[in-house]
Amino acid sequence: MKNTKRRMENLNLYDYRHVEDHLSAMAARGWRLESIGARLWKYRRAEPAKVRYAVTYIQDASQFNPGPTERQQTLEELCAAAGWEKVADWFQMQIYCSEAENPIPLETEESVRLEAVHRSMKRNFLPANIICLLVSLVMLGRFVRTLITDPIHILESDASLFTGPLFLLLTAILLISLLHYWLWYCRSAKSVAQGGSCAAPGDIRWVSWVGYALLIPWTALYCLSWLARGLPGPAVYFALHTLIICLMILLLRKTTALLRRMKASFRLNLFLTLLADVVLAAVLVGGLNTAAIKGGWFNGARSETYIYQDQEWDVSPMDLPLTVSDLTGETYSHISRQDTSAGSVLLPRRVCREHVMEGTARKGIHYEITKPRGWLYDMAVKSAAASREETFSYRTARFSWLYTWEEIPAAPWGAERACRELCDGEFTDTVLLIFPDRLVEFECSLDLTPEQMALVGEELKNA
Repeated sequence: MKNTKRRMENLNLYDYRHVEDHLSAMAARGWRLESIGARLWKYRRAEPAKVRYAVTYIQDASQFNPGPTERQQTLEELCAAAGWEKVADWFQMQIYCSEAENPIPLETEESVRLEAVHRSMKRNFLPANIICLLVSLVMLGRFVRTLITDPIHILESDASLFTGPLFLLLTAILLISLLHYWLWYCRSAKSVAQGGSCAAPGDIRWVSWVGYALLIPWTALYCLSWLARGLPGPAVYFALHTLIICLMILLLRKTTALLRRMKASFRLNLFLTLLADVVLAAVLVGGLNTAAIKGGWFNGARSETYIYQDQEWDVSPMDLPLTVSDLTGETYSHISRQDTSAGSVLLPRRVCREHVMEGTARKGIHYEITKPRGWLYDMAVKSAAASREETFSYRTARFSWLYTWEEIPAAPWGAERACRELCDGEFTDTVLLIFPDRLVEFECSLDLTPEQMALVGEELKNA
């Protein structure tokens, strides 16, 4: 039988009444609070008993302090004389307990209690949550604007499809939490001004549980979307990144606690904790990114390569639906190929590239095959055939290029429609082929014959 256990408690810093009631209920079931972490509260087994808990606030209390402040020590002495025993602290919140039948109340002035709570919230809860809310609102606004003006840009990215609703959820949770506290503070201030007590805050723990209930399946769905497309790399990266964040939080808390035991000053503890945060992020996140890039988690792993004329070439080139050799009927000594998956679960896209070299002559092809879901087909066609402007700025100079499409005969390609790209009115080597179930953007530096065009269309419409 375990003598300790940890529970995730969704209690708010200002919600002292629920904290007191909850801890009393836990003690009645035989569990006494031992310590408080970021989210996990640690309890130790004890005989069930009727225990009274009381919460008060000390403004200068902090996890970065080398020990209890003078105010905390004075409070502990006064509480001990009144029969209250210090249990734990949570930021500025100080938690005491007593088994006396009618212990002396810790707080007698409701105006003092309200002001202490508000000062604590202004030091911890309010600044961080307001900043998070502003950032979330900006990101959500950008997502909504893009969804309205260029929906394909959102729908073709699994990351955008995942983060957009995530920012909506975060914004809702932060707004509800901040509004709940503000309404409680206003009601309490009015009640105290009339000689009453602080208002009952109401139970808002459901907000966090609803958040978790939505976040967990949404995150799982995001990972499954990659796995369903045969791409475990991004799913593994996301899972490892989440674990690294949790590990960093744990290590930073351990660092702060260690420095506190070493009696480091507040400023030194804060500085070294922030420094450890930067170092851990650089080492852990940087290491993960390096492993992902070298392992080809997102772009697909390359086969063994060799260097020839300062360029990488494949020892054993992978198979592609269409190659330069298929078009020319020739063989090449040096070949470099890439076959990657892009797009999203709604607009899956396959991107293939090949470069070949024989002697000093180089040739290459590049094509992207997009298979939109049925209800997105017309939107995808319209977006693919739309004109676009690309800009580049260097110092005071600004350059721009306008890309448009011009209809060309589709019959040679075996497509329903075909367009050729123009850059500032000049034809490029890129064509857009529109088939009943897919779009193909094909780029080739060769002057293709009608037979080669037919081969391109035949191979790529079935790839």
